[in-house]
Amino acid sequence: RELLEPPAGRTLRELGRDGLSQRGVCYCVPIPGETAWARAASAKQSPQGSPGAAPPTSTPAATSKKRSQPDEDVDMDSTTDMAVAPPPEAPVNAPPAARRARAAGHRADTTTVADAGMNADAFGLNFPLPWEERRGHGSSTACIVKLYDADADSLRLCDTVEFVGILCINPELANLQAEAPHLVFGEDARHPSTALVPRLHALLVRKLPFHHPLLPYSPDWLTEARLAAAYQSHFAASGSLVAARAAAIAQLLPALGGDTVAAEYALMLLTSRCFAKCGEQSLGCWSLNLARWPQGAEVSSFSRALAELAPRVVQLDLNGQSLNCQRWLPRKDYEANRLVAGQLQLAQGTLLVLDETKLTEGQITNAGLQALTALRELVTSQILNCDFQVQNIKVPLEVSSIVVSNGRSIVKGLDALLPLRPTSRTAPEVGDPAALDAMRLLLGLVTRSPKALSISQAVANQVSNDFAQVRGTFQVPAELIHTWMGMARAYCLAFGESDLSCERWQAVLQLERERLRRCAEEGF
Repeated sequence: RELLEPPAGRTLRELGRDGLSQRGVCYCVPIPGETAWARAASAKQSPQGSPGAAPPTSTPAATSKKRSQPDEDVDMDSTTDMAVAPPPEAPVNAPPAARRARAAGHRADTTTVADAGMNADAFGLNFPLPWEERRGHGSSTACIVKLYDADADSLRLCDTVEFVGILCINPELANLQAEAPHLVFGEDARHPSTALVPRLHALLVRKLPFHHPLLPYSPDWLTEARLAAAYQSHFAASGSLVAARAAAIAQLLPALGGDTVAAEYALMLLTSRCFAKCGEQSLGCWSLNLARWPQGAEVSSFSRALAELAPRVVQLDLNGQSLNCQRWLPRKDYEANRLVAGQLQLAQGTLLVLDETKLTEGQITNAGLQALTALRELVTSQILNCDFQVQNIKVPLEVSSIVVSNGRSIVKGLDALLPLRPTSRTAPEVGDPAALDAMRLLLGLVTRSPKALSISQAVANQVSNDFAQVRGTFQVPAELIHTWMGMARAYCLAFGESDLSCERWQAVLQLERERLRRCAEEGF
């Protein structure tokens, strides 16, 4: 407990210097954009089933209980106290499990408020994605985590972390009487009720870079033997890899109007990772712009199809109003001494879908221009800008990005532009669910550890000759060769291969020729 009271007949003895150690504090929130199957997989791995990680129930809001009073203790794992649907413009994801938290700041001071009269209950949970805040619902619980000794300063912004620790429930910590004359500026929000923001004293801290819920965790963590066993159990049978890949393509095709080329590019993007740097340019990761989106087609259906494959998918509207009015990048509030979360403050490995289809003519304010600049740097350079007023603090953040637009995107510098060509034929049915699960696992395996693709000298010469020929035909920039290598790596990994063969290279080259031909026909 935060407030330690000795039992009757006992006293607390001061240890002096022998009892001193270092302690740090972080304000953590659930992983933004976690998909339904990822939450279910996490709940299955939990020793107690983690009911807080289950998808939200369909209980009508009219029959649900009112949220507990701030001084009442609540069950963090409860999922039936309140069912609040996200707004219509919200992405396809619901909040994740409470026990896996993403570090949202370094100090508990990040929970202060800008107005002296605002108490902790009105302050909110400071989620990057506002629609994921569902107070009174266990799956959306924020947490103040106390870290000790070597772990005190080990966490950074946007880290995904798993904690094992001691949960503290002390309603008496918070004084929620905002009108109390003795309440000083920010005092209440620094000590909100544990019913709203629980405290956790961490005993074990594990960082989860590119967290994937299907990877076989164990007390020995991720051993190569366990990963090899997981791979063999799913892909040892002949044709299992091909079936898994076909199931992924079948999942994406209906949302893309049957455009097989677009489905191939989307799957390659899901398999991509940054594995090295050439100067300031990241190698392996690339961005995709799907142009000529069919009129009347919903981008959300495409996001839902992607969410069946990726563990984290976030869809954001990109237009003049959203750029001017929404909070895109984290901002330091010096008056309240906290970092106000922005919707680009995502976890590593998140798939970001930007919807430009509702973009119209209008004026962008200075705030909108700043948001657009920060968005471009995140998409093209894998850098998250944090607004500290005097200057921006840059935080490395690797996310995959797909921009859906009618014409060329307003986000400059995207690596690959692909005009869609929907077909009139009936969309294929979704494949075997077991094959789809296998593809999810394969995506987790190939993205967990970035490695360069092995290329023989003969294939390298072929790539060089083909690129020189394509440059002469389509007048593409020299930097496109880096994107090609990222695509070739992703294409091979989707087949479970780490070497680039002539066959795989010819398949990638054929896709690129088709993409460039479409761009030329559309005047891009």
